[in-house]
Amino acid sequence: MVCKLRSRPSVHRRARRAAVLVLALVAGGCVSRVAPEPGLTAPRSAPAAARASGEQVGLNFWVPDGPAARVLSLQVPESDEGEPAEDAPPASAASRRATSADPDEERRYALLPGVALAPAVEEKVAEIADAYFRRTGKELVVTSGTRDPARQAEAMHELFRHGADVLGLYRDKAAAREIKSAYEEGLSTDQPPEALIEALEHVIRAQIDRGVFISAHLREGAVDVRNRDMTPSEKRAFLDGVEEVGGVLALEESRPPHYHLQID
Repeated sequence: MVCKLRSRPSVHRRARRAAVLVLALVAGGCVSRVAPEPGLTAPRSAPAAARASGEQVGLNFWVPDGPAARVLSLQVPESDEGEPAEDAPPASAASRRATSADPDEERRYALLPGVALAPAVEEKVAEIADAYFRRTGKELVVTSGTRDPARQAEAMHELFRHGADVLGLYRDKAAAREIKSAYEEGLSTDQPPEALIEALEHVIRAQIDRGVFISAHLREGAVDVRNRDMTPSEKRAFLDGVEEVGGVLALEESRPPHYHLQID
């Protein structure tokens, strides 16, 4: 009995050493060191300071002395990873600076594929887009620019197909009626869309040969800007920008929703 009582402290020491060894192995090779007692730990900034100085940061082990030697406390340093630096610029600001560094990316508007603008028209669009961006922080989307007769025929075919008031959209009512008659004639004979568009193109080309332009798009003087995603306040900001730039007439059309800009 006496021998067993004398060996108990030795058993406690071996158990404590074994526990420390097990946790060190679990840590997977992390740097370990003796940590201060609870309540005397360094402030939160200590890990960050250690990283800045190049010091290794790992797991801190605290093994209390005395009768409670069987208790092992594992302390993990608090990390500020994922918290943005106080002086770091917002992502949007950084992207704008990167954009402004490239002259080709300074435009505050986007062109849909296949859309082309004449230089004078593009200059006006850029001014309006800048004015709109200052007011809303958003860019414009140009859905249509200069059109050849084929593109004009496709655009008018879409208007007819959606039931738009084509005669009300165009100033030259006689030219609009002529194109509408060609559409209705092809529709009455169940022509496919491709044939209908070709018939409209034929009429538009004949009108151009006579010096008649149903749309300013055919003379590089018109642009369509998407507005289906604009709020009422953003529409007001857009029209204010058009007025600020001057020399542009804006007409809101609903099928499909857009602003038609007539450039003088």
